Amino acid sequence: MADRTARKRRQTRDHIAATAHALFERDGYEAVTMEQIAAQADVARGTLYNHFPVKEAVLVHWMHAQLEADLGTLAAEVLSRESFLSRVATLLDVSAQWWEQHRQYAAPYIRFRFQQVRDADEGEPSSGLIPLYARLVADAQKAGELRPDASPERLAFYLHFLYLAAVMTWLGTPGISLAEEFSQALAFFVQGAGQTATAPGGKKRASRRS
Repeated sequence: MADRTARKRRQTRDHIAATAHALFERDGYEAVTMEQIAAQADVARGTLYNHFPVKEAVLVHWMHAQLEADLGTLAAEVLSRESFLSRVATLLDVSAQWWEQHRQYAAPYIRFRFQQVRDADEGEPSSGLIPLYARLVADAQKAGELRPDASPERLAFYLHFLYLAAVMTWLGTPGISLAEEFSQALAFFVQGAGQTATAPGGKKRASRRS
């Protein structure tokens, strides 16, 4: 019974998000209201707000669903690469192309994601990129590419916030390349998470080997 309820809830959320996205594409994101989404999706306003408190949450759900659908084929390509650097670079190159095609949604997405962090809101699942990052980090730690003294999950979150910061920089700086911003973010992450770390006081130390 619980599984059926959860499945029905997911179906309703997916339906609302798909309907909203069609409206965003037709009328522009800023022009669409929650009332229009409810009417077009044929759900009561109360039902809509029960699933999504704000319009940004609807958008984020649609974007995460798209990412989840794409990761199945993309993950195989990423894992075919040999090194952590080449694996994540492949993932970020595809991400940059995706954001270039959906630039109009980047600002509301970023606003909502950082609002979630501020409010510690776990109502909307995080991006499917984070579990994939964690897997890539764990593999890199076993291979000796990354320091083993932090959990893969923690390092995955650090990498994802660098990812979001790169998107923010791209949005706020006309003419720059998102692919280049991602490349710089990845280089910064690898420098900090590599096998040689900086200890308090500025001294270099070698990370423990597993």
